[in-house]
Amino acid sequence: MRKRRSPLAQFVIGLIMLAAGLYWFMSNVTVSTHFGFHLWGYHIGAGLVVVPFIAGIIWLFLNVDSPGAKILTVLGIVIILASIISNIRFFFRATSLYAYLLMLIFIFGGAALVGQVLFRWPKDRDDDKK
Repeated sequence: MRKRRSPLAQFVIGLIMLAAGLYWFMSNVTVSTHFGFHLWGYHIGAGLVVVPFIAGIIWLFLNVDSPGAKILTVLGIVIILASIISNIRFFFRATSLYAYLLMLIFIFGGAALVGQVLFRWPKDRDDDKK
């Protein structure tokens, strides 16, 4: 005879485990970036990355109706954002294997408990009635 578990308790415990595991894992990740761009093996520094944006702004102030100025300004913003995103680096800080395995157990165990409640098949409900 199987013991009947409360789906609400299982969901809450799983959600707490998932949140704690994700917090613990993400608190061990360091994010760093540097501003600039690599293009065809050349490093374009931060000053050169903003040149198209500055030129687009100057052109936009001189001639507001120019579609070229608007395109150059938007292109400058896209280049700046691409430079920032392409240079993001993630580093996982050194931790013990025990702590790392506990993080994974919390994350995937909690996700499994939550998923079991959320994606329970209708036939499982029929078995509970018997």
